[in-house]
Amino acid sequence: MPIRKKALYYGLLLLLTLLVIEGMARLAYYAAWGQWYSPVPAAAPADALPARPAPRSKVWLVGHPFYGHTLNQSHHALNAMPPLQRREDMVIIALLGGSIADEVQPFLEIALRRYFAAHNLPRQPVIREFAIGGERQPQQTLILANALLLGGEFDLIINLDGVNDIAGNGNYNPYADDFPFFSDKWARRVGLTAAEVSRAGRIALLRREQSRLRAAAAPPALRRSAAFGLVARYRRERAAAQIIQRNHDLAAAQSAYSLEKHGPRPWWNSESQALPAIARLWYRSSLTLAQLAQLAGADYYHFLQPNQYVPDSKPLSAAEQATAWDPSWPWLSRVAPGYPLMQQFGRDLQSRGVNYFDLTRIFADNPETLYRDACCHLNGRGYELLAAAMLQRLEPALRRLGQENPAAPVSALAAGRRPPTPDTLLLAAPFQVFLQGDGKYLSYRRAACASGDTEPRFFLHLTPRDRDDLPPQRRQHGFANRDFSFAAAGGRLWQGQCLAQILLPPYPIARLRTGQYTPAAGELWAGSAALPE
Repeated sequence: MPIRKKALYYGLLLLLTLLVIEGMARLAYYAAWGQWYSPVPAAAPADALPARPAPRSKVWLVGHPFYGHTLNQSHHALNAMPPLQRREDMVIIALLGGSIADEVQPFLEIALRRYFAAHNLPRQPVIREFAIGGERQPQQTLILANALLLGGEFDLIINLDGVNDIAGNGNYNPYADDFPFFSDKWARRVGLTAAEVSRAGRIALLRREQSRLRAAAAPPALRRSAAFGLVARYRRERAAAQIIQRNHDLAAAQSAYSLEKHGPRPWWNSESQALPAIARLWYRSSLTLAQLAQLAGADYYHFLQPNQYVPDSKPLSAAEQATAWDPSWPWLSRVAPGYPLMQQFGRDLQSRGVNYFDLTRIFADNPETLYRDACCHLNGRGYELLAAAMLQRLEPALRRLGQENPAAPVSALAAGRRPPTPDTLLLAAPFQVFLQGDGKYLSYRRAACASGDTEPRFFLHLTPRDRDDLPPQRRQHGFANRDFSFAAAGGRLWQGQCLAQILLPPYPIARLRTGQYTPAAGELWAGSAALPE
């Protein structure tokens, strides 16, 4: 066959094959999508389930590797470097707590300045605010520890808390999937876990491929080809289907339990089991703060903040009943039973020598409108009264600190390097009582001790050198009452001995009277001793 005829034959055969392919492609296109192929592309189908972006926390709050979350402000005390250190002309005060502590700060600072001016105190108060909305234990303890390790020095450490600890957050369930001792809204702050980031990355690659396929233009000669259109649309829709499936997988992963986002599984099944555990951690955190303060050479004061859901804590005005009381508010079911637990632990804090004060009843006889929302926050008048109540209880420490002139400030690490001071025996009784260390602790010791020896409650009455150092409610009695139980004082049996330790108040003590008693038998033993000046 001549070459010309052979070329014509194969050309016609190729054309016929292409026409068959094109015809079959048109039929396949119609069978797949119920419409005949058109060179004008149909609108791209939307994803059945859009990709879920990584959740974002409030823009003014950002995650922190130690604190859980912090303010997105470099000048805030949580983030300012280097930390402030002691100065002879300043009383450096660290303020810890949640949003109530954050909002009371300017009112407390005004009250402090007025007090220092009225008493002609040479040193001036400076508050370093470590409080932040949603903060709860153990965040305060971790924040202070980190501040001390970074070189911060303080004269006075104030912790105002309670509500966030026992109630969590209105949008947060501390009794189900989320670990209650993680930072507020931690799952939202984490965003995507490592596994979820990998899934989201694959979705991003598929979306990029999908965009490339949608934007790809066919050559003019192939624009009317159903075969080309069939392949192009199949590739686009295959990418869309993969994106939809991976979005479903990502959504399922985000809704599933994650140790990274939700923390350890709680060891309780109900609020009645959770509340004591939460209150106990709050108690231990405050004890640790007191010990950190003692190591840093600072005074520590702990205040339990007021809340309108504490029974009989305030007569609510008409405005408060309309705006600050919500029977359906989740905190109501947690505060009412939870606050008594913290109050009970608070009394143990006092018996351990911690300057703890319950402020829940400071509005008990005040009918003014003080609460501004259904959560816990106060208006300006409420914060003025709260600051005044705190100032009244801080007065002994403020008067002393305002007059001190620390020529050689003692940092936390320097205090740790001090040589130990020998213990001083104050009382030889069934329990020997020693003045321990640098005079800030009492140590109760008994040799050949059995557990029954520690069951009766201990009483401890401390008479200050200056009666004005006592809290106002104790001045009429002339002594501070620091009664305690052996277990609450951290008492322990060790090599046949019973040992317990009590932190003394920060003011000078002239005498003490101590012993053990039972309600039935009265005093089992008692003794008095003068403390060295």
